[in-house]
Amino acid sequence: MIKRAVARLAVVAGAAIASTVCVPALAHAHHAELTPLPVAYSLGENFSVPCSGQLTGTVHTPHDRPGQVTVSVSWLPFFTGQCHNAIFVNYWSAAEENGQGSGNRLILLPFTSRAFEPLTGDITFPMPSGGGSMTVAPNAVSTTYLDPLANTVRFAVA
Repeated sequence: MIKRAVARLAVVAGAAIASTVCVPALAHAHHAELTPLPVAYSLGENFSVPCSGQLTGTVHTPHDRPGQVTVSVSWLPFFTGQCHNAIFVNYWSAAEENGQGSGNRLILLPFTSRAFEPLTGDITFPMPSGGGSMTVAPNAVSTTYLDPLANTVRFAVA
């Protein structure tokens, strides 16, 4: 009876050890998939106070889609009005020479905005694996123009 209980305990303990030691390790990330963009404030197009607002967002470099970057932005208008809201995405690849993998993209947001109701948009584009950097700015004078290096985000592309 005791032999049988010890044998069962040995089998259970052996199975537990084998399952923890022999199971392949879970994949882990070598880089963060989401990188937040710095907050930028803008007066709006043509120094227009009624078109002023706040720009936030993220850079998404998913592990399951190597070489792809998705930039998601959110524009929070401070007033209600008809405002041309264009967000410029300027990106640079550290992995490619001669400017390959670098460029400018544009995210157009709806023309009519309501106070404190965010407008969102995103864009996906290819970028070589390795390091990258990005500055995202609205189509108006903003805090990103005052200190571009403080508003430059660095990230890794899978």
